[in-house]
Amino acid sequence: MRSESNNHDYENELDYLRSIKKDDSYTFTYPFEYIAKNHGNDNYDIGTVDMVVRVQWADAEAGYKVTYDVPEMDKIDPAEGNGDAESFYEGNVYWRLVSDLDGLGIGTELLAI
Repeated sequence: MRSESNNHDYENELDYLRSIKKDDSYTFTYPFEYIAKNHGNDNYDIGTVDMVVRVQWADAEAGYKVTYDVPEMDKIDPAEGNGDAESFYEGNVYWRLVSDLDGLGIGTELLAI
């Protein structure tokens, strides 16, 4: 929760969030590993693909909307023990994105839910 002293010059919270907006959009590419082949007994062949994450300002929400895509998702077989794109984002990419955005001066309070 933001204190009154931080946004007392603004009509409301949305106006404050809009005031700290940076650029309109950003694109990041994050490589992550997946199980290419599960041979059993903790023996795996590992593959690497990229997740493309787009962060776009949404004025209506006064925050950045995050979308992601794995262009080579067809390489990732759930039968080998892999999750879907959302699970890779949550488990492998989200915290790297938060760190990169923080480095740009964009805190999690600017991410639209």
